[in-house]
Amino acid sequence: MVEKRKPQTNILVDYEEKMSREQAASLLESIAAKLKNEGSFTLHVGDQSQLVEPSDTVTLEIELEERNGKYELEFELEWKEGQDRKQTLRID
Repeated sequence: MVEKRKPQTNILVDYEEKMSREQAASLLESIAAKLKNEGSFTLHVGDQSQLVEPSDTVTLEIELEERNGKYELEFELEWKEGQDRKQTLRID
């Protein structure tokens, strides 16, 4: 029997903080504005920073979950590196 290996997940940034609803909305607005205007943004946590540069085509997933009166709303953007590189036809 051949065992399939799952690709290894490399967590680049893991951050969680309690904040006001207004602060959370401001952070989401900043991310949205950077994506819309520049196509990328950089996450800075402590002395670490990570450039987030999605391809032009992304998959957006929105999930709202309720469990025992506790709600969780998740936004997920997914893309593959190099997904939008257009190849040109060349004839020699």
